[in-house]
Amino acid sequence: MQVKGRVRSGLGEGAYFMTRDVYLEPFREILGSDPFPGTLNIEIDDPMITEKILKGARRIRGGHGFGDVLYVKALLNDDVEGALVFPLKTRHSPSCLEFIAPVPLRKTLKLRDGDTVTLKIIN
Repeated sequence: MQVKGRVRSGLGEGAYFMTRDVYLEPFREILGSDPFPGTLNIEIDDPMITEKILKGARRIRGGHGFGDVLYVKALLNDDVEGALVFPLKTRHSPSCLEFIAPVPLRKTLKLRDGDTVTLKIIN
């Protein structure tokens, strides 16, 4: 499955959650290295796509007051391997996807708000 969306600014909370022990070790295993502390927010036009993506999702168990997170591996712009993460406790709408990777994505790919990106879901 391939999905297109636009980069947008987030809530600024991704860095906090990316560095919590309950998530850090599972993210290391998923990415093969430490995740960059933050997420790239991608706005999609059809929120129903999120439901399709979630059909192949795996779960990271939260704990210590943190909620579970679903994830699927993905490739951003045919260049950066990472994962789409779906916190079960979130303030994002279903049309906002959050992508994590071991590199600072905005800097590495020279991305700005409004830029179009492509995600390939890896099962």
